[in-house]
Amino acid sequence: MKTTQKRSGENNMFILLLAILITGLIYFYRMGISGNDFWWHVKAGEWMVNNREIPYIDVFSWFAKENDILWVSHEWLSDVFFYVIHAFLGDIGIFFLSLFSALGMSMLVVIRNKHGIKMNVLLSLLYLIPIIGMFPTFFYGRPQLISYFLLYGTLYCLYRYKEDESSKAIYFVPFISLLWSNFHGGSSTLPYILCFIFMFSGIFKFSIGKLDGEKLSKRQIRTYLVVGILSILTLVINPHGLQMLTYPFTNMGDSFMQLVISEWAPPDAKKLPQLFSYFLPLFVVGLSFISTDKKIRIVDLLIFLFFTYMFFRSARFSILFFIASTFFSFRYFVPREVKPMKTKLDSGIFYMIIVFFIAINIFSISTMVNTVSEGNLLSVALDREFIELIKEEEPERLFNDYNFGETLIYNDISTFVDGRADVFSQYNLHDAISLLLLQQTETSNENKIFNPEDIIEKYNFDAFLIDSERSLAVYLKNNPEKYELLLEDGNAVYFKVISK
Repeated sequence: MKTTQKRSGENNMFILLLAILITGLIYFYRMGISGNDFWWHVKAGEWMVNNREIPYIDVFSWFAKENDILWVSHEWLSDVFFYVIHAFLGDIGIFFLSLFSALGMSMLVVIRNKHGIKMNVLLSLLYLIPIIGMFPTFFYGRPQLISYFLLYGTLYCLYRYKEDESSKAIYFVPFISLLWSNFHGGSSTLPYILCFIFMFSGIFKFSIGKLDGEKLSKRQIRTYLVVGILSILTLVINPHGLQMLTYPFTNMGDSFMQLVISEWAPPDAKKLPQLFSYFLPLFVVGLSFISTDKKIRIVDLLIFLFFTYMFFRSARFSILFFIASTFFSFRYFVPREVKPMKTKLDSGIFYMIIVFFIAINIFSISTMVNTVSEGNLLSVALDREFIELIKEEEPERLFNDYNFGETLIYNDISTFVDGRADVFSQYNLHDAISLLLLQQTETSNENKIFNPEDIIEKYNFDAFLIDSERSLAVYLKNNPEKYELLLEDGNAVYFKVISK
């Protein structure tokens, strides 16, 4: 009887945890999703479908076209994928793709770790609840959304083979690598890196304190090595060939892009949302390693350290850390027995909580319906009034704020710079950021007195579209004899250069 009550209590707590995650995600998605980067991705997909080719010279920036700047469209397959969905289903298709992807990943994590969760439901809740804040931040219409599932698939195959030498799942890893190099080549090195981590973790058998090095069989070591090599080879099966072997490292090594792109910056524990969503899972896993009585497998520790390094390098990798950690974290949670539900009062409280969650979901879904009817499912960086004015003015050498580039691209307006920072980093990005901030960003010129007119004359700009809070906006307003303000709202401001 006690065993039945205990099992019932565990199941009810597991159901509550599921209800919390599902309810929380639907609630946070109810007001729509970010359109950050999506709009240029869908436009790129449209260009590729209409032209039946992959662009190698940039086609969206007037500066890049003038200078024949190369564009490594390492996300080309994602661009086409998003374009097709958006063309047939519109904004609502992208929205529900994002929502169901977040829910789907949550279910993969929870269902795969059902037994581990039941061993300590409260600690599992503390570890999993950041999903509610984290997933809406990352799961929306960008190629990274696909990378999250490819990472999950890679780790599933590698762990499955470690635990069962007869598993054939590992042979899917090179295929995952092939998909990765075409959907999101910027992070496509992970399959072979992870293969080699698994291989090296099992070369020697040792035991030092809590650390336990489990020696793999010769067949397993050989398989991890071969699959890792095959994963490297399949990376080159993409429109950019061998370049995709070095591109992710070149991108990661660009310190200036890390400086100017906010999501590339390291996570900041002083910001409460990041402390909750990003640092809490890291803290829980680290504490579990310290408090567990179990031996810590060296492969788990290496995966933890590798993704922790990535986490502290850039906030955008916090989601990768979380997904990776779900493959070992529950193993080290200290078991905590769930009290059985003995009385009708316990059952009544449980069903009242479920009804409460249902009510929240009804509210969230009704709000979501309003969001759909208002056409606000995907955020847009720029008001339509600016687009109409720019098309009317027809500037030939528009200077635009980096953050407005995607909206301009989507509306067939050529940019100076935009969200594809890797295209411009070695050319005009330094000048663009220097002009926006009215300060020198080139270290070679840091002692030189900054004069914005030098950059303006260098590129011969004839109009400016910038964030109204930028230092450049103040400068242009203070020089009305040179720059005429045509339109301003609380977000952006547009100037045209007065002809000399």
